Amino acid sequence: MHKSIPRSFPQLFRTRWFYLVNILLIIVVGFSFGREMIRSRDIAKQIQSLQNQSQALQTQHLAIKDLKNAVQTESFVEREARLKLGLKKPGESLVILKNEKTENVTNQQIHNESTNGEVKTLERKSLANSTKWWYYFFNKQAYRTAQSL
Repeated sequence: MHKSIPRSFPQLFRTRWFYLVNILLIIVVGFSFGREMIRSRDIAKQIQSLQNQSQALQTQHLAIKDLKNAVQTESFVEREARLKLGLKKPGESLVILKNEKTENVTNQQIHNESTNGEVKTLERKSLANSTKWWYYFFNKQAYRTAQSL
């Protein structure tokens, strides 16, 4: 009886069933290992994506915080009230300048009265904004003529 036990154990390693079972175990362990590696890689990608998203949200949060601080200042509130609501302080007057269409500005004649009383006629396709302001402050007649054209 003693002799049969040692002989059967070495014979077990030589059987086809032993090799077949070992091959199946290696395949199952290999698939499990591969699945876990893929899952681990996906989790690492998700972590990186969430870290990038967190960084972007922190940057956006700082920008919104700066905007909130800027909006809460009194000068910003006053400027917005003037621009959007048309409010003004007592004693202030409102001046509205209308833009002229370029079609109506072509070949206009502007009478510019010089210091001698002579009237000059200027042919221009359009007037520069600085010229309009100059006429507005120093030559009202030329400004009115330019506005009527």
